[in-house]
Amino acid sequence: MKIILSMLLTVLGGLFFSSSVAAEPLRLGVFPYISPAQMVEQLSPLRQRLATALEREVEMLSAPDFMTFVERQAAGHYDLVITAPHMGRLAQQRDGWQPVVISSQQTATVILVRADADITRLEQLKGRRLAVGNWRSVTYLLAARALNAAGLELGDDVQVLETATFSNVVAAILAGEAVAGATPTLLWDQWSHVYPEEKRRIRELFRAPPPNPHSFLLMMPAAADQATIDHLRGSLLAFHRDPAGQAFFQESNFESFQLPSEEAMALADPFVYVLLPESSGPSETSKSSGASRPAGKPEE
Repeated sequence: MKIILSMLLTVLGGLFFSSSVAAEPLRLGVFPYISPAQMVEQLSPLRQRLATALEREVEMLSAPDFMTFVERQAAGHYDLVITAPHMGRLAQQRDGWQPVVISSQQTATVILVRADADITRLEQLKGRRLAVGNWRSVTYLLAARALNAAGLELGDDVQVLETATFSNVVAAILAGEAVAGATPTLLWDQWSHVYPEEKRRIRELFRAPPPNPHSFLLMMPAAADQATIDHLRGSLLAFHRDPAGQAFFQESNFESFQLPSEEAMALADPFVYVLLPESSGPSETSKSSGASRPAGKPEE
């Protein structure tokens, strides 16, 4: 069921753009990488910036899972989107969606083990279980690539423990449900600030080297006129000079916005295939028993 985050925004403080224009609100689709409450908390300054630049009220919408979001974007449910790199690349190439800006922050994967584990190389994960989130995510695919380079097949040589979100990966390792886990650096690099005691009990086994796809793309559909795109792009590229923008980039870890280039967009090409109808998940998958993070903590 569609998550109407604008309703939550109203409840949490009436943060909507206050213009009395009669036009319907623009629908900002946000791919489901964090919870609705976290979207409101982290993305409200960006939503306000969009509303000011476009002189229209903006409401945030999401979807229950990656593929539903991809389908809704293709069906025209959104007027603009914040999306993942491979989702954005698919929308660009298949449906003509136009990138406005991309985040400087790049998606990368860390593979983690307990600090006291006798594992020092990826090859030692053979026959073991790896906790990981959505198999259609770039994080999962980068972990699979790293294991392939070590001669291992994720879902075959290494069993997959599917967790509800990437936030649950560390909990699954500490609970003994998996020997290792893969999670985004975007989440892991904040862990010492949010869960310092847990981070001391975990260590990195592998970190994906750059370059990697840029984590977030803001896009408009093929029908959007170039003047509107140029105006919005200029506003967003200057957002870091505004105190609200500085707070936004620190809280969201987008780092900054930059111009989208074909080179940057192409970094997602190796990962688009998992969004196609014929794609299937790993052959050997089990579900986590439900180890979870406290409500309101970062998710990816």
